Amino acid sequence: MLANLFHKSEKKTMIKRLGLRNIVSNGTEWRYLLFYEVDNPSKYDITEIINFLEEQRLSYLMYETKGGIHIVGLTPLTLTEYAIIFSALQTLVPEYMSGQTIRLSRKEGERQSLVFHNFDYPIIPNLLQIYVSRFFANGELKLFEEFQEHLITDTHWNIVPEKYWSYKK
Repeated sequence: MLANLFHKSEKKTMIKRLGLRNIVSNGTEWRYLLFYEVDNPSKYDITEIINFLEEQRLSYLMYETKGGIHIVGLTPLTLTEYAIIFSALQTLVPEYMSGQTIRLSRKEGERQSLVFHNFDYPIIPNLLQIYVSRFFANGELKLFEEFQEHLITDTHWNIVPEKYWSYKK
């Protein structure tokens, strides 16, 4: 009987995907990126989440997949800024999400659609470039010209890719 508790009738296959860690470095200091996932967006008022994010002095993308809503901060934050925003977001939208890694590679057949974005605050260009090709007319560089004043160009922030394990569905 006890063995049945630990036996699953279906075996799930783990596959390695590419993820992105929520830390960036310019070679002298570390900063943090806000990553968040809302697994059941129908339970929440998305407008309330957008309003909260708009108050944070943070450039970000919010996109939707079959699994929910994903938030990717494009502005490097100090540890204190990150902790305050992440904690407040967890209070507003309590999800079981550590915020340390976000999946970059798409699952087979996955569709991602942009829900909202804000480019009014500092932006890490190489991080934005990853998402420009997904959400903006074949990655037109016109987007960069329009928001040039917010691109961080005085220092290069290195993003940190990592292996992301998930179940194949």
